[in-house]
Order: sequence, then C-alpha cells, then structure tokens
Amino acid sequence: MGLFSSGRKNDRYGIIIDVGSGSVLTAIVHSNSHTIHPTVVWAHREHAALKKVESVQQSAKSVMTAFLNASMKLDSEGRKALKEYDSSSKLSLLQITISAPWSYTVTKSVTVTQDEPIEISENLIDELIQSAQKQVEEDLQEHEATSELDLKVIARATMDFLSNGYRVKEIEGEQAKKLQLTQATVVSQNYLMSEIENVKQKLFPSATVNTTSFILLYYCTMRNLFPNNDDLCLIDITDEATEIGIVRDGSLTYSTHTPYGYFSVAREISEVTNIPLHEALGHLKSESIDALKAKISESKSEEVDIIFKSYIENVTNLFHETGDTLSIPKTLIVHADMNFEPIFIPTIQRAAKIATKIEHTAVSLAEKLSESYSTEENAKRAVMPNDTSLYLAAEFFHKQKHCLDFKYL
Repeated sequence: MGLFSSGRKNDRYGIIIDVGSGSVLTAIVHSNSHTIHPTVVWAHREHAALKKVESVQQSAKSVMTAFLNASMKLDSEGRKALKEYDSSSKLSLLQITISAPWSYTVTKSVTVTQDEPIEISENLIDELIQSAQKQVEEDLQEHEATSELDLKVIARATMDFLSNGYRVKEIEGEQAKKLQLTQATVVSQNYLMSEIENVKQKLFPSATVNTTSFILLYYCTMRNLFPNNDDLCLIDITDEATEIGIVRDGSLTYSTHTPYGYFSVAREISEVTNIPLHEALGHLKSESIDALKAKISESKSEEVDIIFKSYIENVTNLFHETGDTLSIPKTLIVHADMNFEPIFIPTIQRAAKIATKIEHTAVSLAEKLSESYSTEENAKRAVMPNDTSLYLAAEFFHKQKHCLDFKYL
C-alpha cells in the first residue's frame, strides 16, 4: 500500500507543492502503477503580487504569502476535489520542490583508484558518500553567496556509480580498480523550511514531507525523457530567476542561477517606458517585442534593447560557469512558461552562442513532455495543461525510483 493510499494496491495519491521564484503551485495527483502517466486531480498556482521589489528578501516574503494562500486553497478546494474524485483516498505525503533562488544543488564526484582490484562493499560506498558530503559542506562554507545564509540540507541523491569507467546498477560484490561516485546535495534556507513546516503542521500534521530542489527533479525527469542523451544543458526560466543545470555523462554535475526572470525584465521595461507593469509583462508573452517598440520613442526603444542585452549578459555569465573547463553542452532543454517561449527561447540561444561561439539546439521542455503523452492522454491533461512544472512534478511522483539512491532529510 502506497504512502498515499485509497486502499487499492496499485493506487497512490500525492500532494505536490512547487515553490517557485515568484509563484507557488499546489496540486493533488493520482498515480496508478498500471498507467504510463499520472492523473492530476486538482491544481492551483498562486502568483506573488506583481509589483516593484527592492530586495531578494522582499521577494521571499511575497512568495511565502503566495505559499500560504495556495496551501489554504489546497486544504479547501483540493480536498473537496479529491473527495469527489475518490472518497476513500487519504493524503499522507507532501512532495515539495523548491526553485532558485530559494534552494541550491551542489554536486560532487569522488574517485578512488587502486593498483589492484578492490571489492565493492556497502562500507566502501558509504565512505565515498561521506567524502562527497564533506566536500559539499566545505564548498558551502567557502562560497560567498551561501556562507552567510542559514542553510539546511534537505535531500541527497546518488546519481551515478562508475566501476572501471562503466555505469553499473548492481555494484555490491563486484571488483574494480577505479570507482567513481557522483552525489547531489540539496540545501535550502532555514526560514523557508520553517514556514513550510508550520503550514504542514496546521493543515497536514500527520503527513510525511519529501523536499528537494526543482533542478534535481528536472534532471531526474530528463533522464526518462532523454534516455540516449547524456550531455544536456537544463535551463529553468521562472518569474524571478533563471537557473541552469549541466548534465555530463548522464549526471547533473553543476547548477547555478541568476535572480533574473520574466518579472525582472518586465519591471525594467515598465520603468523605462512608463507603462503599467502588467502591460509590460503582456508584451513579453507576444511573438516579439516589436509591438511595444512601435508604441514608444526611438530612445525608449533603445533602452528596451539594453534591458534584453543585460539579461543576455546575465545568462551568458551563467553559461561560462559550468563547474569545469568545458563549455555548456550543445543541446539546451528550456523549461519556461509556454506564453514566454517565443521571446525567451531565442534569447537563451543568443546567450549560448555568445558564450561558446557555436550554434545550440534549443528544445522546448513543454513540447517534449507533450510528445511523451498520446493524443488521448494529452486530452486528459485538462487541469492546467500548459503548466509544465505541474506535469514534471507529477511524473516525478509517479515514477518513484530516482537515481541510484534518493534520501530526504
């Protein structure tokens, strides 16, 4: 019987909460082991107020307000929808993902080389994991952006284990001269985790909470959608941030972000053009920015161009920061609100070309995810069908098995 159970062996029910940079998604998902995809029973996305903000701390407060509002809707509307869907179901697990800038995902690889073959044992694997964890702790203390934050480790995932250079799943008892273990550690700000715990205690006191970063969930889902492509650059564009994840040889090796997203660009456009903020955001959902530029003076139009150049520079800097000496992979997987894709995907490609001096293939994650569903299954995606984050999180809940080992703390 699953953690979310209606009493039927093959059915599981889950609460999904996705804390984004400027919004919060809450949903209830039904997973049946005999179906390829899960069913979204109910979902709601609560956006933080679209207004001028002076600091990341102010944005955090707005997101926490959105989190509280979304949780209340989950408690009322969500529970009602679930009862109508399956009156015998019970909710006992919350799957929570946290996006940048509220979470950090740090990846480390540990390699052991011996002249003579050594037997792979549970103790040896534990030693490698402990070594990776120690390196992560040292990196967090040394990194200026994270050393002053009150951070808490919320999840660890062993993504890969190589024996003599080959990826293996059943490793215990084997012998090898060279071993390599790759592990991801997810940390989030303590005050955020405290707020989540407070709401959980009020609304779902007996529930188990599984929390991880969105970029790690994104990576795990990509392993299923792109099983034959081991080198990818994952890009997640949200309201207030743009995050990238570098996938090499099948493992998420590095991730970083800039606090610059759709709302950030819209605020700057609003300021230089003197149009309302919601109107500026609307122009970013168009096929191009030309309609806006046709309404404003040439000097204001040039200022708008500068805003996009600034965004491109920020993303280009991300693409230079890969965690190793290599350039970003040629294939870019872009996760963005579908409304913003026409403008932001070409913008991302321009940044990639500036960073590497080559053309990059950009794949819309929304389109790729839709292709994994049949026509009949896509028709069932009636609940917020364009919210790709929702269906990524639902797939993550449905698959259950992620990486070699996944631990929530």
